[in-house]
Amino acid sequence: MYSKKIQEKDNTFKSLIIYSVIFSALVLFSWYYFLWPKSRWYHAKEQVYFLIFSVCLFFLTISIKKIFVFFLKGKNAEYIGRLIVIFGIGLSVFLFFYFVSDNEYYKSGSVGIVFLTMAIIVYKLREFYKSSIYSESIIVAGSYIIAGVTVEIMYDTVWFGAESSIKTVLLISFIILSIMQLISLIDVTGEPELIKVSMWLKKNHFFKFLFMSTALFMLTDVRRVILLENVRNGWLFVFVVLFVVFMFLITSIRKAIKEEPDVRLKKHLQRITYDKIRDISSISKYVDDFISTGKKSGLTSYLFYMAYRVEIPVVTASKIIAPILEYKDIEVTEIMSKKNYKIIEERNKQNRIKVIKYVTDNLELYGRGKNHEYRRVSTINAKNNK
Repeated sequence: MYSKKIQEKDNTFKSLIIYSVIFSALVLFSWYYFLWPKSRWYHAKEQVYFLIFSVCLFFLTISIKKIFVFFLKGKNAEYIGRLIVIFGIGLSVFLFFYFVSDNEYYKSGSVGIVFLTMAIIVYKLREFYKSSIYSESIIVAGSYIIAGVTVEIMYDTVWFGAESSIKTVLLISFIILSIMQLISLIDVTGEPELIKVSMWLKKNHFFKFLFMSTALFMLTDVRRVILLENVRNGWLFVFVVLFVVFMFLITSIRKAIKEEPDVRLKKHLQRITYDKIRDISSISKYVDDFISTGKKSGLTSYLFYMAYRVEIPVVTASKIIAPILEYKDIEVTEIMSKKNYKIIEERNKQNRIKVIKYVTDNLELYGRGKNHEYRRVSTINAKNNK
């Protein structure tokens, strides 16, 4: 274990040196050939600004991140390092588009990339507020509003005077996502069905954004084209689109309410172990114990034992059970109200149920022979807004 830590530290130091050397080499190269008044291509420096500044800033950002992670340790060090990288990449993209064109509209519009980067960073900051009842949802909702307003302003700036519904569609889609995130606070009621609806509202935002944008685009531009040809067909088209959206929402929410991954896992384990393991009475106990208290030892031990008895390779079994092994609860603060504590506990319970779903999916994938498609725990770990 000690030698492993030394090796990881050495690898981090090597990558720090490599990126620092690359950054220094790029700066010296740019100065010697373009920025120095006596350099060979000094007259063409403005034509390569978009590459010089963006690429140099990118490698500077990676170097700063490596230095930060090398000298600072802790559970938030890596996370802050990732935020540094996001900010640096955003600035690099901004500099690329700012200098790549002489068009003043494009230069002004490219400033919006900085604000979009800030929206992403604000969204990522939600990780520091997992233990807060309201702050996380408010932060996520705010990041969507920033992104929506920025996209609209960027469109107006770049395509000044152009009439289009795209900017409005995107803005409204972001606003709807923001409202959905705020509505997800219904889990504070403690009602089991509302808690499941809250979980549905918090996840798959990218898919929901695409779905809403497509529906809104059809209700604006496509509807307008159809209305020009036939008014009745235009309104019939609107009815069909609204009906599809309504059915999608109702079906998705009902599925979320009725879904019971823990029951599905128990039944699946019973099917797998019926012939080879006679004692299956502990399945329910281990699953319920993990969901209720977060204890992993009983369930993971049983799953590994089951995998051994049904001759699942150890490496494959580890991948299948990885979501449970890597899962971490939302941490509670040292002092909080009893109500808030219960809400955090309930959110942790729902996240554990989500972990159970991933394990069940992994087992079923193995049963179908799809060993390479296992769901990884990086998408769960108490993160609902993905």
